[in-house]
Amino acid sequence: MTRLRVISATIRRHPDAVALLVIGLVAALLRLAFLYRVPVLLTGDSQSHFLPGFDLVHGYSFEPELRRPPGYALFAAGTILLFGDDLRALAFVQQALGVATALLVYGLGRVTFGRASGLLAGLLVALNGALIVSGQSIMTETVFTFLLLGLLLALLQAGRSQHWAWALLAGLLLGAAALTRPVAQALVLLVPLAFLLYDRRPWPLVRGTALAGVGVVLVMAPWMLRNAAEHGTVTAAGGLGRSLIARTIKYDEGFFDVARPDAAPDDLKGQVRQFIRGKRNTIRNSRSVRSTQAGLMTAFNLSQAESDRLMRQVAIDAIAERPFYWAAGSVGMTWQIVLGKEKEDTYSDRLMLRRDKDWAEQWEDRVDFLLTPATVTEQRSFEAAQWISGIFQPATVGPFLPILAALGLGLAPLVARPALLPGLAGLALLLASAALDGPVPRYRYPLDPLIALFAAGAVVVVVRWALNARHWRRIAQPSGASASSLAEASR
Repeated sequence: MTRLRVISATIRRHPDAVALLVIGLVAALLRLAFLYRVPVLLTGDSQSHFLPGFDLVHGYSFEPELRRPPGYALFAAGTILLFGDDLRALAFVQQALGVATALLVYGLGRVTFGRASGLLAGLLVALNGALIVSGQSIMTETVFTFLLLGLLLALLQAGRSQHWAWALLAGLLLGAAALTRPVAQALVLLVPLAFLLYDRRPWPLVRGTALAGVGVVLVMAPWMLRNAAEHGTVTAAGGLGRSLIARTIKYDEGFFDVARPDAAPDDLKGQVRQFIRGKRNTIRNSRSVRSTQAGLMTAFNLSQAESDRLMRQVAIDAIAERPFYWAAGSVGMTWQIVLGKEKEDTYSDRLMLRRDKDWAEQWEDRVDFLLTPATVTEQRSFEAAQWISGIFQPATVGPFLPILAALGLGLAPLVARPALLPGLAGLALLLASAALDGPVPRYRYPLDPLIALFAAGAVVVVVRWALNARHWRRIAQPSGASASSLAEASR
């Protein structure tokens, strides 16, 4: 009994520390158990994210593809400098970021809906099998998710405290997130909201927004200037044209189906449209638009930047012809991203891709030594790894969590106004991903913590209201009984 009293007293004195400890232990134990039971997982895009970082460390030229911002490559380079040439070390650091992400979710819950929702959301993220599998993959999602939650928490702290350091930190994190996934640039428009939620006076709003802007510029400007000098485009990354072609052809059949007369010899954009239209079946049956862009560059003697600019113009012209169709399709694709695909999230599907492809043939010769085959232990641990990653898979519960999250977002103006910032940030990223690229399942992973946060917030708010209603009913019942007794006595 004494020990229980000590534990209870500790929880009452240090609720935040206890909650963080519980979430951290669950997240860390699951990720460590998974990390050494499976090989490092690869996708077709893994090399283009990783190789520039490897080259930077080993004295080769640092030349990411135009459509790849340098964030993940620099992260990989830092990991190599610390731990050496080992993909598992990179996966270890990513899984550590996964633990930190679960703790950041608690922090966001703490400053929005309260401790209970933060604890529930943190545990949901700690158990999330899709995020665990993603942390084992050489892709940007884990790093981007960590940066996204960090910048949202820093923005809320900046608005609440009015301290310049938090605003500057938020800007630095926003810049780093945009150099990891360019879609984060959509969040720049939400920076003033962090200050408006706590203070309507103009000076704190202007000062905080300006400081955050300074942080963004400090991080992004050098790379944007480099792209201007190298490619003639002042952007963080130059892949929007390719993404829009994927959105309008690979994931949609309502564009580019109408034939047009042959373009004039001096109409380069018209010729490019004809070329892309002729490749539409290839694009729909391929994993990406990469081969089509390569063919376009060869056929018209174009650079990466020129081909991407022309693809962007052609796609925008197609969208402009059917804007309402594009908008409606984007809303439908938004829902597809939120629901996810169970097959895409499972370890078995990723392992099959890792095992069946000849990665040594696809990767550059200088990094072939990193592509070690699965060990005997990893092969024998398949069932255990599949069980760990299957404890909780958001895609298996269908629309349940998204609907709860929508309820939480709807309740936020009434009970948790600061939650509007992460809620609108999640919606902005979701809509931008669907509208500019398409329903790629992994685009949900950075949003999973926010979905968990708002779903947990909805549950906690509804339960709290129900308990309060029950409490007031109990208070009202004795007073009603006393009144009836007095009435009987007076008769």
